[in-house]
Amino acid sequence: MPNTLWRFIDDDAAFVAENPDKISRLYFPLANEFGMMSSITPKLHGDIKTGQHSFLTVPVTTEDLNNTLYNRNFWLYIEGRGAWSMAFGEADETLVEAGFLWHKVIKINKKLGIKAEVLNFVPAENEAVELMSIKATNISKKKLKITPTLAIPIYGRSADNLRDHRHVTSLLNRIRLTKYGVVVTPTMSFDEMGHQVNKLSYFVLGCEGDSGLPEGAFPTMLEFSGEAGNLEKPEAVLKNISPDKKSSIARQGKEAIGAIRFKTLSLGPGKSMSHLAVMGISEDGPEKIFKKYNSPDKINKALSVNKKFWAEKSKKVYFSTDDKDFDRWMKWVTVQPAFRKIFGCSFLPDFDYGKGGRGWRDLWQDCLALLLMNPKEVRGTLVNNFGGVRLDGSNATIIGKKQGEFISDRNKISRVWMDHGMWPFMTLNLYINQSGDKDILFEKAKFFESDKVDTVLEHILLQHKRPFTRLGSHGNFLLEGADWNDGLDMAKEKGESVAFTAAYAGNLFELSDLLEKINYKREIIDELRQKANGLAGRIRRDEWIKINSGHSFFNGYYDNLGQRVEGGHENGVRMTLAGQVFPIMSGIATGGQVSEIYKSAKKYLWDPELKGFRLNTDFKEIQPNLGRAFGFAYGEKENGAFFSHMNAMFAYAFYKRGFAKEGFEVISSIYNMCLNTSVSRIYPGVPEYFNSDGRGMYHYLTGSASWLLFTMLTQAFGVAGEMGSLVINPKLVKEQFGKSGKVSVSAGFAGKRILVNYYNPGKLDYGEYKIGNISINNKSVKELPVKREEFLNLAEKPVNAIDVQLV
Repeated sequence: MPNTLWRFIDDDAAFVAENPDKISRLYFPLANEFGMMSSITPKLHGDIKTGQHSFLTVPVTTEDLNNTLYNRNFWLYIEGRGAWSMAFGEADETLVEAGFLWHKVIKINKKLGIKAEVLNFVPAENEAVELMSIKATNISKKKLKITPTLAIPIYGRSADNLRDHRHVTSLLNRIRLTKYGVVVTPTMSFDEMGHQVNKLSYFVLGCEGDSGLPEGAFPTMLEFSGEAGNLEKPEAVLKNISPDKKSSIARQGKEAIGAIRFKTLSLGPGKSMSHLAVMGISEDGPEKIFKKYNSPDKINKALSVNKKFWAEKSKKVYFSTDDKDFDRWMKWVTVQPAFRKIFGCSFLPDFDYGKGGRGWRDLWQDCLALLLMNPKEVRGTLVNNFGGVRLDGSNATIIGKKQGEFISDRNKISRVWMDHGMWPFMTLNLYINQSGDKDILFEKAKFFESDKVDTVLEHILLQHKRPFTRLGSHGNFLLEGADWNDGLDMAKEKGESVAFTAAYAGNLFELSDLLEKINYKREIIDELRQKANGLAGRIRRDEWIKINSGHSFFNGYYDNLGQRVEGGHENGVRMTLAGQVFPIMSGIATGGQVSEIYKSAKKYLWDPELKGFRLNTDFKEIQPNLGRAFGFAYGEKENGAFFSHMNAMFAYAFYKRGFAKEGFEVISSIYNMCLNTSVSRIYPGVPEYFNSDGRGMYHYLTGSASWLLFTMLTQAFGVAGEMGSLVINPKLVKEQFGKSGKVSVSAGFAGKRILVNYYNPGKLDYGEYKIGNISINNKSVKELPVKREEFLNLAEKPVNAIDVQLV
């Protein structure tokens, strides 16, 4: 597991990367909950925005990161030695130090005698700004005369205008020079459907470390770069031109840049100089915002608050094992659902998911992790989210930024994903078990595109009735627009999803059990259970495939010709991972079938080089009667990639059925691949998938994180709720206990912090040990699950130790 890219440097999961500028496509997120969203690379590329129509800097994709000249930059003109760029300049050594949620680039150029440090972060306060602190140190033996220049191009408009009216929208720019830098306030937001008067200002303001004023600025691209130059070779820097307060060049209606010139300094050996920059988007006065951050003390205070804010999020659930790298890695996984709540699925360079917002299933799966951290905070969100369900049981597909904002479809294409109806109950059921709050079922919620209001339970029942009105010829629910695999989108008429028919059946079993516990109407319970048994029996009987090789597994799909997708084929055996996950998770697969599925998955889906399970076998031809996925190259995205998301659900399914060894293998495969950075080439955290080269793709914004956290806490470590009571049911394997024989997890339960310690002195494996003595704050617990009232009586400390002996 060669982690050659970075290493952790403290228990707060900060890390250092050596020469990460040699890795293409590498980026890091910076954000706050106010809605400021940034990405940054070791070469200071990336973009800064608050939404699709408000980009401070030029929008970028991963392909742009190493190729565009647009970036954050700080230039040093060194008399007698020339100009050097902290972004473009050559360096003998480059380091990145980063943590929650800050990013520092350190570059050393021995020939010039310069060490540069550039710190960037988005403060946790409610401001749409990114802060930048620059420090340059003379590491030579001679005094250096240095003229510094900050250079950050200001795009200041919608991402739509990158190729649509790029020049025309620049004509709207009104550029204002202030004593601190450059402010751009376009007169209008350009939209041929209806132009709007613009109120947003985009600004780049700066000062010296002692709050000294800049000498001036070059506010337009032409003034900074010159006719013969560009952002990599700007004439204003290369020729050390002084800024002209009354330029002969007309500045209004031009492409803008926050190119701020600072006074020339003589820097002795070992001496440093520092400068600060505030980059932001606001309707309020930029200068007022700037004064909140215009000194090193103010920056350091904001950084301290920011680190604490994100560190606390990372510790909402915290694992402690002998593998400290795993524990720290899980901290990054733990905060990823919060990243996706901020960024949606669109606003980091790796993402090409439309123009903002999260999808319907993203919303509910992210809530899995968020409610594990604080169920009370999530309650209102859950009720509100049911407002996206239509009267016919279908739902909106996109979630807006505001609570309660739902959008019918993406890109004005109306579609129904047949799996969407199952996710809300899965999340709500977790909430009820964690909290014991059965009353939420009877809270009133709106319907989407309707004035009608009904209970949350009625919304759930409608979502589970709808698929039965759309049965295919083989008795499974129609695939419609697609299911979880968006790439299965060309089988709308006759395609069937066996995988998610199984998932719905699992929901029906769980829902009937829940309603029975609360003594709900017996006839509805019986109807739900009858439907579940009917689906389960038919899938177990009719969709189980035996291959000539002796292997067996479930068929997961039918195509638009009504033909079975999986099984033996002239191009080789065809198998999908999703087709196995949900029959296992739902309880449809028997214990013997679960064992057979594992063997078959190792045979047909396991990649011996990546050491993980692929999403499907290579079908070796496109599938115009199934979906676009098979038009992708094999091993890419939904066509056979090592998909972290479905693998995490695969692990959960194994654990849920008591196959802990298999579940641990799947979790380990994801973790090992993430830390195999010579291949995955990503910072800490989990990506959506690994491509055919093993590179981590679509990092940070992925449902994989929620499922990993959910699986590790509730299944592997076995800390969960059951109608509000505390369940302790570990499924840990002996490898996880290491030398110490002890592992722990810190989490929240019933509004209390708990630290669950498992002691396994005999190094017993799962299946060998059973739970012995349990105590809460040294007071013995007699039975499991621990009733909520008893737990609350015993858990009177800020952190409550639950000691569990495994014997």
